[in-house]
Amino acid sequence: MSENNFKQQYEVFLIKAKQDLVLVEQVINNPDVSDEIKHFHLQQSVEKALKSLLSFKGVQFPKTHDIEDLIELAEENHISLPAFINILAELTPYAVEFRYALSFDSLHEPEYYLKHVRDFIKFVEDTII
Repeated sequence: MSENNFKQQYEVFLIKAKQDLVLVEQVINNPDVSDEIKHFHLQQSVEKALKSLLSFKGVQFPKTHDIEDLIELAEENHISLPAFINILAELTPYAVEFRYALSFDSLHEPEYYLKHVRDFIKFVEDTII
């Protein structure tokens, strides 16, 4: 990343993605923080990391929280993504719909996604640095 005080858009998105990830890492074992909140921040991390990658590659993207739409946009622009990206697409509903739910069935525990989100952040870092 650039050393100057002015960050590029892709750098800001990656910083924010990493902040969401750190938050989840800090509360992953805290039973007082709901899984919905953990899933929400995992979703946010993936969304921002995808936007970082798209921005780095010069691809404009719409205002969206839909990870699947961002994946599709990356693929349309010949941006390679890791094979596990579809697992992360499962987080899309946590952006808005489930965030305010009191109870719902999740596909996986937050710990399941945490490893994949870490790996995706590393993938994006390796791509843009």
